[in-house]
Amino acid sequence: MLKLAPERVYATEDIRAIPEALHRTERMIAAMEPGSVEWVSTAGLDEVAASGRWRPRGNWGEHAENHDPDVVFTTAKFLAGPQEERLRERYPHMADHDLYGLHTFWRRPDGDPEWRRAHKGIVCQSAYELHSIYGCPFHCSYCNAHAVIRILVNMEEFCDHLDGLFRRVPRQRLYKWDNITDIPCFEPEYDASRILVERFARERDRYLEIYVGKSAETDYLLNYDHGGRTILQWSVAGPSQVEHFEEGTDGMIERLDAAHRAQEAGYMVRFRLSPIIPVRNWREENRRLLEEMFARTRPDVVSLCPLGWMDVESAEKCLDFDVLDADYVAAMRAAAPFLRERGYTSGGGRPIPHEARHAMLSFLVDEIQRISPRTLIALCLETQEMWRALGSRIGQSPGRYVCNCGPRCTPGDPLYEERVDAVTT
Repeated sequence: MLKLAPERVYATEDIRAIPEALHRTERMIAAMEPGSVEWVSTAGLDEVAASGRWRPRGNWGEHAENHDPDVVFTTAKFLAGPQEERLRERYPHMADHDLYGLHTFWRRPDGDPEWRRAHKGIVCQSAYELHSIYGCPFHCSYCNAHAVIRILVNMEEFCDHLDGLFRRVPRQRLYKWDNITDIPCFEPEYDASRILVERFARERDRYLEIYVGKSAETDYLLNYDHGGRTILQWSVAGPSQVEHFEEGTDGMIERLDAAHRAQEAGYMVRFRLSPIIPVRNWREENRRLLEEMFARTRPDVVSLCPLGWMDVESAEKCLDFDVLDADYVAAMRAAAPFLRERGYTSGGGRPIPHEARHAMLSFLVDEIQRISPRTLIALCLETQEMWRALGSRIGQSPGRYVCNCGPRCTPGDPLYEERVDAVTT
């Protein structure tokens, strides 16, 4: 587990009634160096939240402080509609960071027609995701999940509720866990990966996808009985991006070596170049990244995701533009009024304008196809325009594509087999 030194740790009293959850909480606290540890009631936690201590504060790169977030341990809640409403009404200050513990099985609506219209055509796929930790201890400049880390500790009960989720969405094959943090930061003391990996090992046609993110500390997974039903997804970037914008994370080679060891242990591995930031020499660094990736691993899918969830003004607050490619800086600043008028609010389309993003993605597609023509390529949170420009080159379309975490993007699914066969034969 990453050595954390939060100023304050809070644990809710309901944990004490669940032996496994209590042991998990005590084990994780023992691995930290907290300033204080306080057991609180739900009302007490609501009071702390009401103080504004964990109010959202923008991205890490906007702040001079460099400390670990507070940590809150609590339980996952599986409540019917009226019960959930009463909980929210009684404790109104805990919605930020889901301090209630309600967003356990959350459905991302990104593929729904209404969502796509509201977000100006950004392409993604709707699916249920598994969430147990909200907040990340890494200090990536472009990330806003740093005010507090909320950890759900009744993971045995969490796992027991999976059967109900599977009955609710019988056609979904892939379940991503947990992209609001990097899970390896908390293992093996958390011991949630083992529980979920072993649970999915019993499934015939469902897969767990663990968002291991920017960590190389994943060897705890190597001896788990995964049964070939767990996919590990790394986010990767070149050395300059890691050095300047991903403080506390493991280096490029370290991540790739960890993925190699996991693949040798039988796990499927996937990569997202995310977020792709146009640092100086981004071409050379990403060429080396891809060469090293394919020298060490055999991913079935690589997704490409340029920085795209903030406007240029927000980007300048959290990123040092002096580190970036001067042509891309000029393009972002010149296009800002037009992108604002277009109304992009999520994913691709900003702050890097289409032409500059197209040049970036074209280069990466060419490099992947040069080095490993049998690897499937996907565009992540991209625009319809970009799919029209690049879809035929990667053999996919915005209505039918295989990516890292789509709900049916697994072996055995007809679309997966069709797309994989298309690039491997």
